[in-house]
Amino acid sequence: MLFLFVMRDTNSNKTETNKGNSITSQKSLFSLTSKKRPKKKNKESTPDQDSLDPYFDPEIKELMDQLGVRVPSRDELENYITKNDNDVEAIIAAGIILNDSSYYIRALENNPNDAHALYLLALNDSTEGSIKIDLAKKLLKEQPNNVMGSYLLASLQAESGDTDESIKTLLGSFNQKGYDDFYNQTSLKVEDALRGTGSSKTGSTLYSLWNVPVPILSKINKTAKTVMTLVPESNPERAHELRSLTASIGTEIVNEGNLIIHELVGISAQMMSLKGMEDNDPSPFESLSVKEARESLEERKGLIRNLNILNPKDFITMDATLIESYMNRVRTVGEYEATRWLNQRSNQ
Repeated sequence: MLFLFVMRDTNSNKTETNKGNSITSQKSLFSLTSKKRPKKKNKESTPDQDSLDPYFDPEIKELMDQLGVRVPSRDELENYITKNDNDVEAIIAAGIILNDSSYYIRALENNPNDAHALYLLALNDSTEGSIKIDLAKKLLKEQPNNVMGSYLLASLQAESGDTDESIKTLLGSFNQKGYDDFYNQTSLKVEDALRGTGSSKTGSTLYSLWNVPVPILSKINKTAKTVMTLVPESNPERAHELRSLTASIGTEIVNEGNLIIHELVGISAQMMSLKGMEDNDPSPFESLSVKEARESLEERKGLIRNLNILNPKDFITMDATLIESYMNRVRTVGEYEATRWLNQRSNQ
């Protein structure tokens, strides 16, 4: 059974995961972060070239210009990597900024066991399917307690059609106590790379929030759906196990992810686990009926919808120290609480 909480301890230790299913005070992301951007065809792309992008947002461009952010060229990033003694994280940051997975391969050539590079390359669309699975298995070997390694491997196994192995991998995640989707590490390194190539401190901080991808979430959502497709054909005991597994996946993402998109994907999985159940049935969440669990989840979704999300223009006139404090809170207590804090400060 899974517990359902409504408040998140802002001082919680994120390396320890509560494996009980809970509907926690889920955190919130800046709406701009979840905007999907297509791959740049020209890897030497500049902000001016980005204006041809159908997803290009002129408000963000204006904000980045005013905050002193410029996307570095490949040559500038190569110089940055050299100055940092070919550090693996510097190489990875360049790959993220340029949207070029060859940098992840290069990082693994420097350190074949680097978990961050293994994770990113296993998630990258350009990597061949069987190689992705091998990379995910190696990641799990390097970080045996990282539940995200199991979620990644399970999603890839499901995509390959091996549903039984995917379920087996997911069931093994109950024994894992750690959670690391590399979001904080990635955003910090992108921020460092931008600062190291001439962008302002504050602008680099905001850019790192808005432009760090979280592709694992779409895979997790698909995996949860795959698990739930097995419920109708399962006996009651097996069906309950599968529902609890789906709810647990959602709870993990809700409790531990930093962004609103984490919350929404997690809530979606939690809601999925209740599909096809009667209101008075016991839910996969401890001490709650299906009706009570649904009401709690809908209430949380309502809080997210009603959150006052600041737009880019709001940041243009904002004090730099305030922006940096906001970003630090995003990384520690999640974007929902960080945005609430920022709204309170902005209204003072």
